[in-house]
Amino acid sequence: MNLDESRLVTVLTTGNQAIIAVAKSLLDDANIKYFAKGEGLQNLFGFGTLGTGFNPIVGPIEMQVEEHQAEEAKIILAGLESKDEEEKE
Repeated sequence: MNLDESRLVTVLTTGNQAIIAVAKSLLDDANIKYFAKGEGLQNLFGFGTLGTGFNPIVGPIEMQVEEHQAEEAKIILAGLESKDEEEKE
């Protein structure tokens, strides 16, 4: 089954590669298909991530899932968002 790109919803936005890896693992475990928008572009432009965790030209990575699985994905990933906020402080 392929993702319906017209119905993708962002459920997590972060520049932290460790959080992206954990999010992928959690979504895989729940059999939720996802797309990591911007992941392949992080080192393509300018100076890469330049200490920010993400490329300032393309922005942080957005974890996207199909609309009908968005609520379940948000619940699964809820703890990761708070971890990302803690690291920013």
